[in-house]
Amino acid sequence: MNALKRFAAVSLFLIVSVAVNAQAGQVAEAFTVSPLIGYHVFEGDQNTADDYSFGLAVGYNVSQRWGVEFDARYTQTQVVLPGLDDSDLDVWSFGLNALYHFNPKGQFVPYFLVGMGGMTFDAEDFHYDEDFMLNWGLGAKIFLSKSVALRLDARHIADLHSDRVFDHQNKSSDTDHNLIASAGLVWQFGGVTPTDAPLDSDGDGVTDDRDKCPGTAPGIAVDAVGCPPYQPKPKAVPAPAPPPEPAPVVDGDDDGDGVPNSRDRCPNTPKGVTVDENGCAIKFTLYLEFDFDKAEIRPEYAGKLGEAADFIGKYPDAKFLLSGHTDSIGTESYNVELSKRSATAVLDYLVANFSIDKARLLARGYGEAVPVADNGSEEGRQKNRRVEIFCCVVLPEE
Repeated sequence: MNALKRFAAVSLFLIVSVAVNAQAGQVAEAFTVSPLIGYHVFEGDQNTADDYSFGLAVGYNVSQRWGVEFDARYTQTQVVLPGLDDSDLDVWSFGLNALYHFNPKGQFVPYFLVGMGGMTFDAEDFHYDEDFMLNWGLGAKIFLSKSVALRLDARHIADLHSDRVFDHQNKSSDTDHNLIASAGLVWQFGGVTPTDAPLDSDGDGVTDDRDKCPGTAPGIAVDAVGCPPYQPKPKAVPAPAPPPEPAPVVDGDDDGDGVPNSRDRCPNTPKGVTVDENGCAIKFTLYLEFDFDKAEIRPEYAGKLGEAADFIGKYPDAKFLLSGHTDSIGTESYNVELSKRSATAVLDYLVANFSIDKARLLARGYGEAVPVADNGSEEGRQKNRRVEIFCCVVLPEE
């Protein structure tokens, strides 16, 4: 019991003293030495008292995950039989085991073991016995430093072919099942220490010990020291000069109507004719059919002439030109005279029926000189036989 207390105290001291510097790691190709102390539980029909066990294991790490280990354990106990005073019993077990380590680079390294060996039983009042045994178990190493770890271990032992007299009471089986739970320390030395890969915290491909520009954003190309290549600032590009003001359009007014040629939809407007914003004369066109070689107005055109009077009434202070036109049938001089008679007939009708001041009206005949349609068809000739009333004009001389 005192030995167990001393071992626990030493273990606690080592844990406290090295925990600050704890590092992870099974070391490949390293040798190990592991003192252990635990408790040995015997199967009931073995008639053996459970007691403390002391052991020592020596091993070799074939790799970081795999290792082999030879261990020897000693348990000082007693044979327990009815009617028999306590008989001292020394139990030794020897085994060769294979260990597989999980998380071999971590600080906490669980492992699984399996192996075989032998056991000896040396009783004070009974003959000496040697048996073959198999064992398997689970354990863990908690690394306190690079070379020292706390070890916890629990394993099942199958003791085969027992022929001990005190172990054959009540026709018990030749195979006995034991459990040993133990704790201890592991020292590992030598071997190939894995070199810790240097960190690259920003993932730019340059390790932190060489990175002069830590914290580079992902995806940014860097140079050998982890810095983005120098990129000269782009030269300022002067703003393009504004386009020159368009040259003023030199625009004439060939017909003198006050509307420049670029906007004049009705070029060649006669002098003195008032035009709208598009350069077209403000006028009213009458299409009247006269009897052949006559200029009398038929009654059916009274409505049209009323519209003409309304047109004139919109401009009470203006003077109007009534221009008569014919088709191309007949001589030129005849058509001029006929067109004047038509215009005069309209003038007289407007004065007589709508009380329009005759001084504001002037009739002129232009014959066939200003056609608005093709004289080659009856329809075209009909459109050319017309009287147009132009507003706001300076009345031309005869």
